[in-house]
Amino acid sequence: MIKAPGVKGKKIAVLGLGRSGLATYNALRAGEADVFPWDEVEHARESAQDGNIKLVDITQENFWKTNNISRLIVSPGIPHLYPEPHPIVRLAMKEGVPVDN
Repeated sequence: MIKAPGVKGKKIAVLGLGRSGLATYNALRAGEADVFPWDEVEHARESAQDGNIKLVDITQENFWKTNNISRLIVSPGIPHLYPEPHPIVRLAMKEGVPVDN
């Protein structure tokens, strides 16, 4: 398993739990980050929960204000900036959270 370096103790949200999102989640957890995973697609959420992944609804503005998230990782295929930011990306950016993909 890949272990993400430099993330120990950091709070990181992950948007999208397909193949790359799950790999990101696992690498961040292996690096001892506090990970907040979410996917808007119901079957992806069900699949993640079947794999014992505790989902966190990051769609609410108060989530970003109260959890001190250090970064949002966005899966490929979810608009980061173009043609326009995904609504969750927009929420993170509004709160000054760096967004990466």
